[in-house]
Amino acid sequence: MKHFLTEEERKKVQDYEIVILEQFDKLCKAHNLKYTVAAGTMIGAVRHKGFIPWDDDIDVYMLRKDFNKLRRIAPKELPNNMFYQSHHTDPDYYYLFDKIRLNGTIFKETFLSNHNINHGVFIDIFPIDAISDNTFKSNWQYFRYRFYRLGLMAKYVNLEARKGKKKKVVKILQKLYSGADLNKLYDKCEYIANESITLEGTTKFVRNLNSLGSDGKKETYSTTSFKNFHLTKFEEDHFQISDNFDEMLTKLYGDYLQLPPKEEQKTRHDLEELKL
Repeated sequence: MKHFLTEEERKKVQDYEIVILEQFDKLCKAHNLKYTVAAGTMIGAVRHKGFIPWDDDIDVYMLRKDFNKLRRIAPKELPNNMFYQSHHTDPDYYYLFDKIRLNGTIFKETFLSNHNINHGVFIDIFPIDAISDNTFKSNWQYFRYRFYRLGLMAKYVNLEARKGKKKKVVKILQKLYSGADLNKLYDKCEYIANESITLEGTTKFVRNLNSLGSDGKKETYSTTSFKNFHLTKFEEDHFQISDNFDEMLTKLYGDYLQLPPKEEQKTRHDLEELKL
């Protein structure tokens, strides 16, 4: 049975997410890792100086080298009440981006509810990858990555969380990828993403290969977006944001300072269970 967040619950979730973000930021400072708040969190920082009022998550971007370093460091250095979640620390978790979860809480998303993983309140950490200046090579990288990721997500994400046409499409994809092994699909994606790590900082563009868009162009940014950062107010604290936030947000959302219609001002996560 789905759980719909009350305003009080959403506020508590946001408070917990800030606690996680503070620890993430502390870890990044200690190890000279760069990041930027991203997506809706970036809009919130610029437009609201904190959360978009109806938002229920926090997203950050990191270049792949720093992301890989964080993967090595965080499981050992986070406080005991937090869990660094990747496929390496939580084997039944197959997303290609990582999360930091708050132990002792449950924020169980319908998409992942059928998996035996840590379901605590979380923040999302997305790796950002360099892409070749050669258009053919960058498109080939993206095509290969999305081919394996499509199979991975079709096989992994809870089918019952899908609705209508999407559910029918996923059923077809599950048949097409029926002979594929989850671990091999995951490893292929990781290998392809890491192929261009030697290009980091030398090419014109970088990309979130896990972009929700079909072609990745909306989350393809100039490399300069990940060179200079400053602190931005977010709720009662300050966190890193790219100096190039305006270009990034305009590319992703268009007129990001304009509030969406009232009917679109709602949380985006479907929940099976909540424990705060």
